[in-house]
Amino acid sequence: MNYKNFLLFFALSFGITALVHADSDLTNRMKARLPDVLAAKSDGTIGESTEGKLLIRTKNPTSELEKLVKLENKDRSELFKLLAKKTGGDPGDVAKKFAKGLASKAKSGHWFKNSSGSWVSK
Repeated sequence: MNYKNFLLFFALSFGITALVHADSDLTNRMKARLPDVLAAKSDGTIGESTEGKLLIRTKNPTSELEKLVKLENKDRSELFKLLAKKTGGDPGDVAKKFAKGLASKAKSGHWFKNSSGSWVSK
C-alpha cells in the first residue's frame, strides 16, 4: 500500500470508527473491505456516485467485484442511517455529504459520476 493509500485508509478508518463506534461490526466490515475498495477505485472498475454509493464502471464485472460493491453499499446505507439518527438529519443528506467528502479526499485517477450522469476522473 503506497503512502497516499495508507493516509486515505487511515483517515477513513478513523472517521468511520469515530462516527460509528456504537456499531463495531459495521466499522470492522467497512475497514476490512477498504483496501479492496481502494484497489478497485485505482484500477477504475468502480467509482463513486453523488449519493454516496459505489457504482461499477466495467462492462463485464466479476462476481467478486459485484459482491464487493453490494456489500459496501449495504453497509454505507446502514452508516448513513446511523449518522442521520445520531445527528437528527436525513440519511440522503448524510450520503451526499459523505460523497462530497470522498471526492475531496480522493486520489488522482479515481472516478466519480457527477449530477448530470457523466463520469469524471479526479
